[in-house]
Amino acid sequence: MTGLGVLVARRALVDYARRPLNLVLLVAVPVVLVFVWGGSLADLSALMGGTADPVQLEAATAGWAAAALAGLGGLFQITGARTADRRLAAASAHPAPVVAGRVAACLALAGLAAAGGLIALAVRTGINDPVRAVVGTVVVATIYVAIGVLVGSAVRSDMNGALLVTLAWILDVFLGPAFGGGTSALTRVFPLHFPQLLLTSQVTGHGGPVGDLAWSLLWAVGLGGFAVLRLLAVTATARRPVAGVPGRTARASDLRAAPAPIEAGAPAARSAPVAWRPRAGKPLGAAVRAGVRDYRRNRVLWALLVGVPAVFIGLAILVTVDTPGPVEVVEGGRRYTAMLSERRMHAATMVPVTAAFLAGLAGLFVATGTTDGDRRLVLAGLRTGHVLGARLAVIALATVVTTGAAVAVSGAWYPPRQWVVFAGANLLIAATYAMIGLVLGPLTGRLGGLYLVLLLAFIDVGLGQTVMLPGGAPAWGAYLPGRGASRMLIDGAFTGRFDQAEGLLLGAAWLAVSATVAAAVFWRRTGRAVAA
Repeated sequence: MTGLGVLVARRALVDYARRPLNLVLLVAVPVVLVFVWGGSLADLSALMGGTADPVQLEAATAGWAAAALAGLGGLFQITGARTADRRLAAASAHPAPVVAGRVAACLALAGLAAAGGLIALAVRTGINDPVRAVVGTVVVATIYVAIGVLVGSAVRSDMNGALLVTLAWILDVFLGPAFGGGTSALTRVFPLHFPQLLLTSQVTGHGGPVGDLAWSLLWAVGLGGFAVLRLLAVTATARRPVAGVPGRTARASDLRAAPAPIEAGAPAARSAPVAWRPRAGKPLGAAVRAGVRDYRRNRVLWALLVGVPAVFIGLAILVTVDTPGPVEVVEGGRRYTAMLSERRMHAATMVPVTAAFLAGLAGLFVATGTTDGDRRLVLAGLRTGHVLGARLAVIALATVVTTGAAVAVSGAWYPPRQWVVFAGANLLIAATYAMIGLVLGPLTGRLGGLYLVLLLAFIDVGLGQTVMLPGGAPAWGAYLPGRGASRMLIDGAFTGRFDQAEGLLLGAAWLAVSATVAAAVFWRRTGRAVAA
């Protein structure tokens, strides 16, 4: 690697470490996933048809944690430095050193993520087969950092990229051989299929003469090579011939120095920018329309907000074993245990997990993507409350769209007994997590906030409130935001009469608290502009 490549790699890692929370989460996310998920994975895996040994199944959690961290870290390494890398490549005349430095930084993050997962696993249960665990976890992290680089080089929006990487991770984890027992021809094309077989010591025989290890390495090398080639292609900038100088092409410095052409009849530039002023009497409506119009242009985002719930929930229902299971319900004031289809229960409980994560992501990215614009609007004379109202309108639209899609997919398979209660409970959970994302954005940044939203949604709604475990929802879930609305959701899904007024009040209280904190954080963030 040349000196430029070393400089790019070093600066990328220093920039990542400027937010101490990013480094903390490299350790915290694996610890939480391994420790919290480890005790319940065997039960959840059995419900979804998994065949892995419980001890080996916990070994897979280290790989899953490393994959999530490495994939999202690689994504943000590329999207956050795309313009700077192109300028460096144009100035140096060669994109290879820049790409080499960026790839080295991504691999370093993948190595840290793998180390965090392995350390957490060693502390919790110990590592029975160190060579298998280390090789498998490193391969998984390498595969997902390559996926993150590929997605980052193909999309312009951070949120679109985060949704794509997270969707790939969810499908790999929940439909793979470790969790869901996926051994069909469809699941074999998932990147983590063979690495998970390697981590969990499952021998299926469909790896052929090449074997599971070789297929895992082929996935890592193949995706890694494709990611490097793709990154070289997007980092290299087309050179323009300089007028009047035969054989010479313009570099970045030439393009920056050249004045912009002036068309005939074009008005002269004004000496000073004019502050934007909304129409009198309708400032809030104008701000809302401007905010919605900006996000409406991102059609891929809206397609993902509908497509991710459809794919995730639909496939989760298909892979769940359709056997009866107990669930505690309350109807007409009488508490009893009903025997219901596990597939039906999974269809209902996957909706809030999906809605919570996607709504939290919307709140997070709206908060982090509009900071400078919000301050300018306040300086221009728009009230802080009107700006906040515009941002909340965008978040509310995204929340309703993604929750509606999730409810529709689940209801198409197994219609709830009380549609209004079921949909309202999911909206309550989603709105609460949207406010949580709005709080986390300014405090943690996009990458750290994304890690936390993903962690909270799956730990709280996905595990802390699930009724699919033998003993019902864990007791510690009562201290998390999803408990009240989840009780309301179970009531709406499986009973014909509303009996969860307490759950509604508890869920509404969590929403009120999170909304109040979000408003306070927003006010403090935009108020600095006025103070300055």
